[in-house]
Amino acid sequence: MFRLSRVVGYALLIPALAFPHLSTAQGCEGPKMASADEAVSVVDHGDIKTEFCAREAFKLIERLPKDEAIPILIRHLGFREPLTNAPRSWESLYPAVDSLYNLGLSAEPPLIEFLAQNENEKSIEHANAIEALALTRHADVVPTIKLLRQRSAALAGTPASARLETVARYMLKTYCPAGRRQLCEKALREAN
Repeated sequence: MFRLSRVVGYALLIPALAFPHLSTAQGCEGPKMASADEAVSVVDHGDIKTEFCAREAFKLIERLPKDEAIPILIRHLGFREPLTNAPRSWESLYPAVDSLYNLGLSAEPPLIEFLAQNENEKSIEHANAIEALALTRHADVVPTIKLLRQRSAALAGTPASARLETVARYMLKTYCPAGRRQLCEKALREAN
């Protein structure tokens, strides 16, 4: 028995010695990402080579105070993690979306403001901001649509107002599909 465990141990050690770059890839080059500031730098410079490292970097950013983390995450809404052959989990290919979801409702006002000011409504950042916004309340979009409409009314007559109305209609159509739409619309009327 002792001999078998020793053989297994050596069998695991040999690939690590023969291919050191594989073992350090998952470690994300340790010192480069020891803090959230270093993680931001690595993301900013595109130095992330694996899905694991992308997730680790964004987890470090999430640990910053929310008022610091949220603008960084919004700035990186277009960051797509490197593709691997590993099976996908429920997570998005865009780790900032998942991180904003993890930060919860505190991300909602900045995301709404981003959508109001972002003129490129066809960008991946725009689409990811909508997805993150829908996730903040676990796809209960009625309160979010209400906030979008309130902010739109406050910006009445501006392009930002029109953009927020477009997002509100999109969310109603996408996250309140035909079977639930009447319930969502009723809840929105009652909320006013």
